[in-house]
Amino acid sequence: MTIIKGQLESLKRIKSELDQRGIKRFSSVGEISSFIKNYDREKQEIIRQIKQRLDLDIDALKIERKVLNQDYNNLIIEETKKLNDRINRLHDRNKILASRSRNLFLKVFYFFSHRKLKIKIKELAENFDIIIDRKTAVAAQKLTRTDNTLARYTTDKEQIIIDQSLPKTKELAYIKEVVDNMYPLIAGAIGEKKVVNELKKLSDKNVLFNDFSIEFDVPIYNRRENDKIFSIQIDHLLITNSGIFIIETKNWSKESVENFSLRSPVKQIMRTSHAMFKILNSDSSGQKLYLDRHHWGDKKVPIRNLIAMIHHKPKEKFKFVSIKTVNEINDYISFFEPIFSDDEVHRISKYLEKMMDHNTYLGDSR
Repeated sequence: MTIIKGQLESLKRIKSELDQRGIKRFSSVGEISSFIKNYDREKQEIIRQIKQRLDLDIDALKIERKVLNQDYNNLIIEETKKLNDRINRLHDRNKILASRSRNLFLKVFYFFSHRKLKIKIKELAENFDIIIDRKTAVAAQKLTRTDNTLARYTTDKEQIIIDQSLPKTKELAYIKEVVDNMYPLIAGAIGEKKVVNELKKLSDKNVLFNDFSIEFDVPIYNRRENDKIFSIQIDHLLITNSGIFIIETKNWSKESVENFSLRSPVKQIMRTSHAMFKILNSDSSGQKLYLDRHHWGDKKVPIRNLIAMIHHKPKEKFKFVSIKTVNEINDYISFFEPIFSDDEVHRISKYLEKMMDHNTYLGDSR
C-alpha cells in the first residue's frame, strides 16, 4: 500500500470551519456526506423519538393516575371510617353521661359535658365532607396534577412534540446550513479522499504527499505566463519509480466543466509543474537529491501532470496534462517504465518531506 504523508488540505479547512462554528459531531467527510444525505430522515427521527417518549409518558401517567385514584379512594374510605368511628365513640360517651348519677352537682357537670359532646358531634356531622376533603387534600392534589398533565399531553400532543423537538431540529438545521454553505469545500474533500483511496492501492514503493505546500524565498519566474510564482499548493504529489506525478482533484459537475468563468485546472497544474521542475532539476537540488549517476550524465526527474476528475471529464486532450477519472489514474501511473531505484524514491521523498516541513524552498530560482 502506498505510503501516505500529510493530511488533505480540504479536510483541514473543513475541520477549522466546523470548529469555528462549534460543530463537533463530524470526524470524517464520509460522516458529513452521510449527514447531508440523511438530513430529512434524521430530522424525522428526532420527532419520532420525542413522540415515542411522549407516548410512553402518557402511558406511564395513565398507570400513575390509576394508582393515585385507587389510593385516593382508599384514603377517602379510611378517613370516612375514622371520622364515623370518632362520631360513634362520642355518641357512646354521651349515652354513658346521660345514665350517670342524679346527684345535683354531678347532674350539672354531666349536663354541660353532655351538651359539649352534642355540639362536637353536630360540628363533626355538619363538616363531615370538609374534614374528609382536608384529610385527603394531598392525595387529591396529586391526582389533579396528574389528570391535568395527562389531559394536556393528550389534547396538546402535537404542539408538545413540536416544542420539545425544536431545540434539536434547530441545531440540526444550523448544522445543515453550515455544511450547505461549505458544500464546494466538502465536495472537494470527498473527491480528494476518493483519489487517495485509489492511490493507496499502489505498492509501498510509492510515497504520496497530501497538500504539498511550499513558499519560495525567492519567487520563481514563470516564462510561459510572464509572472512570478511565490508559492505552490498541490492536492497530491506522488513519488514513484517512474518519476513524480502532480495530481489535482476536481469534483466538478458537467456544468462546471463547461463553465468558462471557472479557473482552468490545466493552467493551474502547469504553473505548479513549472515550479516543481525547477525545484527538482536545478543544479542546487540535484546535489541534494543524491540520485544515482548514469554513465551518460545527470538524470532528470520527470514530472507528469494529472488531473483526476471525480464525475465528468472533458473530451478534449491537453498538452502536457493528462485528465483521467478516478478509476483510470492507477493504470495511467503504472504505465510508465521505472527509472529510479527504490532507494532513489526514498531520497527524493525525504528531500521533499524536509522541504514541506519547513514550508519553504531556498534553492535556485532561475
